[in-house]
Amino acid sequence: MAVPRNLLAAALLACGTAAALTGCTPADSRPTVAAASAAAVADEAADDLLDEDDELLGEEEDVEEAYSPAADPSAAGPSAADPSAADPSLPAPSGPAPGCTAPTELPGHEVLVVVAAGPAALTAQPARFTCGPARYAPTGTPVHYGFAAAGVAATLVDRPHDEPARAVPLTELVAHLDDCLAERDPAPPYGCHGNAYDVVLDSHGRIMRIGEVERP
Repeated sequence: MAVPRNLLAAALLACGTAAALTGCTPADSRPTVAAASAAAVADEAADDLLDEDDELLGEEEDVEEAYSPAADPSAAGPSAADPSAADPSLPAPSGPAPGCTAPTELPGHEVLVVVAAGPAALTAQPARFTCGPARYAPTGTPVHYGFAAAGVAATLVDRPHDEPARAVPLTELVAHLDDCLAERDPAPPYGCHGNAYDVVLDSHGRIMRIGEVERP
């Protein structure tokens, strides 16, 4: 079993003191010198041991102060900002779907989701852009919109063939809407894709332009 350094230092001091006491006699100066030298050596050895102990204690305190649970990633618990880290059974937070970016709305245009259509008017709700398959979801209260008396410019998109929007008569667009709202297959080459339409209103709030929204 290793002897503690402080006990060893105490023993050396005691031995040095005893040697000094036994050697200090007037009869013989040489034993006195030898004893004094031995005591000095013992004192120096004890001082060296105590200095080493102080250095070791200082190093241990430095190590304890340098360690911090906040600086040790392995000691950190699950982050409160990430629920999935606290509970692995929870799904990881999902970000926006790749390629899902809301298109820039043109001045004077608005997107509506049509809920009913007739030859002279339609009923629609304001649309909110989403990342779902239809890209637009209805929101708010349905509003009745009449068609402008001067005529309406209408367009449909041939999505099945990735063709750009093409101009069609208003009657054809209304028939297309009726089929989609009734969940029937519309006349080719068109398809049904959520009934979202970009519209422009005149000064009286009537539709003067209406076009099927192209998927962004």
